[in-house]
Amino acid sequence: MGRKKKKVAESPEEPLNTVQSMEPITSHLSPSNKETIMVTLHGATHLPTCKDGSEPWPYVVVKTTSEDTKNQNAKAVTSVTSEPTTAPIWGDTVKVELQAEDAGREDVILKVVDNKKKEELLSYQIPIKYLRVFHPYHFELVKAAQSGKAEEATAKTHLYATVVRKGSFFPRYIGSNHTALEVFLRGVNEPLVNNCDPMVVIARVVPNYNDFKVNQIKQDAASVGLPITRLSFPNPSVMRFDVPRGSQNGCPQLSKPGGPPELPSWNQSFLFQGRDGATNFSEDTALVLEYYSSTSMKGGEPWTLSKPLGVSVLPLKSRLYRKMLAGKGLSGLRVERLPITDTKLKTINGEAPTVDISFQLLSSENPENFLTPNNSQVLPILDPKILDEKLGTIRESWSKATVSSTMESSTSTAQEAEEEPQSPKMPHEMELNNYRRAMQKMAEDILSLRKQTSMLEAENRMLRSQLTQEEGEEEQDNSNAQKLDEVSMKQKLVLSELDMKKLRDKVQYLQNELIRKNDREKELLLLHQAQQPQATLLKRYQDKLQKMKALEETVRHQEKVIERMERVLEDKLRDWREPLLNRPQGKPPMAFPVLPASGLPLGTAGEPLPADLYSALLAENSRLRAELEKNRHQPAPIILQQQALPPL
Repeated sequence: MGRKKKKVAESPEEPLNTVQSMEPITSHLSPSNKETIMVTLHGATHLPTCKDGSEPWPYVVVKTTSEDTKNQNAKAVTSVTSEPTTAPIWGDTVKVELQAEDAGREDVILKVVDNKKKEELLSYQIPIKYLRVFHPYHFELVKAAQSGKAEEATAKTHLYATVVRKGSFFPRYIGSNHTALEVFLRGVNEPLVNNCDPMVVIARVVPNYNDFKVNQIKQDAASVGLPITRLSFPNPSVMRFDVPRGSQNGCPQLSKPGGPPELPSWNQSFLFQGRDGATNFSEDTALVLEYYSSTSMKGGEPWTLSKPLGVSVLPLKSRLYRKMLAGKGLSGLRVERLPITDTKLKTINGEAPTVDISFQLLSSENPENFLTPNNSQVLPILDPKILDEKLGTIRESWSKATVSSTMESSTSTAQEAEEEPQSPKMPHEMELNNYRRAMQKMAEDILSLRKQTSMLEAENRMLRSQLTQEEGEEEQDNSNAQKLDEVSMKQKLVLSELDMKKLRDKVQYLQNELIRKNDREKELLLLHQAQQPQATLLKRYQDKLQKMKALEETVRHQEKVIERMERVLEDKLRDWREPLLNRPQGKPPMAFPVLPASGLPLGTAGEPLPADLYSALLAENSRLRAELEKNRHQPAPIILQQQALPPL
């Protein structure tokens, strides 16, 4: 099975754009109501090849899970390497911003992409909620080994990155008057003659410098170089994100490479939180700067730094704390010539090099002024020659260039003593400060233990869920064949149940149809019974109608007979009248025929008509006229139509 490659739309930044990451940081805070995730991509080893087997041109895309879900183009993109390689070196710093309320459910995704084919080689997903605010994490990201050729290739890959989660304000801890200590590293003062590469600096504040030196001699991994936290994906342990309280080795921070090699310059600001003890000035606290060649970071397995080129140590004592607060404006100091010791580096004068640093205490949760190359120059200058005498010795060998005569040292000491009179209540104040620090440390330890307990409980729940899942998988593997049989039996049972259900539905349907047919038959019978009287009445009316038609025919025939008889009578009367008109003059005319003594009309010859014939004619005539008169007054018959029966 080949590795599935996703296409990526983001293109790498131009190399010129990456120079902006070398500029000094002007603010350590994110915008209001937002959080910023700063990611510095150092490099990687054993990257997987492209799909066609060629070496990639890798670069890294950083985005949040919401941006990835919405397929938004990420703005946090590193530059691409100058040549195809599986062990790239980037050194670029990118950032992503998100709303503060979304930090609990968002993850930051790091995708390694090939520039030529825009293929995603591999990706890592870091939960933002596990990151402690303002703490620098130095991660080694790896994939857990899994079965499959592609998974084995990605399991060999190691990606090295520094991740810092920044909030919009500094948290204030119980018993602490200050929130953070800011250190601004400007650069080396004199040109070097034997340095060939740019230098990087690891800065840290250690609570006890003597114990730190002992750990370095013992080659403790946390005190040598840059401590790396290994995260195994896809399920990194939440305990890997835990930050111990009051670490003896401090919280180391890595600078950008400073160049040119003959006169390295950084102009970089480091921020150390009050939680880590950076604001607790005591007799043993010190700021430690370790200088390394940037070439020592390339090609290492694991990603470690070699022996440092030199070390600078600034004691952070209580008198230094009071001197910082005595100044006007910013609560800070500037050391123009802090020596680099334990080094073989030489300046053009043959002396050990020195660096220019500034530092200030931050008391506000949302300070407005951070150290820059301009405002750091106006801070009061602290002479490093009085560090041993005035502030106490941390048993660190200073360079020969900083060792002055006893007379000069005593003179400087006297001047500082005049500027800073001793307080008569010094022992009481020191005891009170020690008590406050102890109470503060105790409270912070309690909070840390509570947080660690909650994290352990969460980890325990996660492990229990994983154990339960693994046990379930083992049981499933052991009873696989039995489950297959059960599944087949269940399938058969389900099929038989479906068949039974179909049969039951069919029987129910047929029963419903039978009931419906029976109800319909009853309705038809009732309808038939109701229509029988109507059919009888209809037949009677039809018979009457037939009789009426026959009667009408008879009447029409009789009318014709009457008309014929009337014409006969008229003919008879006309024949009777004609002899009267033709008789001799002198006889009186007769308007009407004179009936004989019998009362019967006379015939054409003057003889009377037969009595029976005349009576029959009159009777028939009267009867016919009566029947005609009866038919005229009789109403028309009502004809009923038989209702059609509905189909079965």
